[in-house]
Amino acid sequence: MKIADISDRARLLLEHRLRGEAIALDANWTAPPDMAVAYAIQRAGETLFTGSHGYRAIGYKIAGTNPAARAHLKIDAPFYGRLYDRMASAAPTVLEARPDFFRVHEAEIALVMARDLAPDQAPFDAATIEAATRAILPAVEIIGTHFNPWTQAGAPNLASDNAAFGHWIFGAAITGWSKLDLMNGEVRLLIDGAPAATGYGRNVDDGPFGACAWLANALVAAGRTLKAGEDVTTGSTTPPVPVAAGQRVVADFGPLGQVEFRIGGA
Repeated sequence: MKIADISDRARLLLEHRLRGEAIALDANWTAPPDMAVAYAIQRAGETLFTGSHGYRAIGYKIAGTNPAARAHLKIDAPFYGRLYDRMASAAPTVLEARPDFFRVHEAEIALVMARDLAPDQAPFDAATIEAATRAILPAVEIIGTHFNPWTQAGAPNLASDNAAFGHWIFGAAITGWSKLDLMNGEVRLLIDGAPAATGYGRNVDDGPFGACAWLANALVAAGRTLKAGEDVTTGSTTPPVPVAAGQRVVADFGPLGQVEFRIGGA
């Protein structure tokens, strides 16, 4: 793709998000040729989100850090996107139903960074990330994309569409996590009071701090850095669960707390 094509694709993806229109993965659609182009489209989209539409970037999401999520999307490696303030809500909350955009719920452990991660300190590991973390948040990410069928889109398409970020719902911050077992603590996702999925922090590659280390290193390679105050949601601890209008969702992280919300509708 040429530079002009990158800008055009970013604008097209954002317009589909704003208008709620499906993107058919057919012979008329050309996927980005590689992840470098996909991230260039994502960066151009970030300029549109923040410069033209008044969104504020508040951190990052990581996709594909869970083997079950990778299998679901038929991808073989993680990728990342931006979190934005107007697509984030503190629990409890009620969200407008978006049946052709919201795809699945993922219960995730998120981090709030305490300091900038200077590029000259890379490569980062899990211990470095933990030492640079101010707080931990229980969270649910709703995957959102207009690609249809979205599970066939592939990593370059999804990464270009801000890593299929739909909405992020977060619980109360935890600052005293040193005695909590973030790797082996059970996480339960309940839909309308019924168990829908169970998982553990270890289901994310190398746990939440290790997943964030992957992101920090990937950002340095792309000429960016994690900064103090930014949120990072580190990937699904549970298998992904489909979204439906009218659902009441509770993600129970045990001592880390709960995240509760409802999808509007019948």
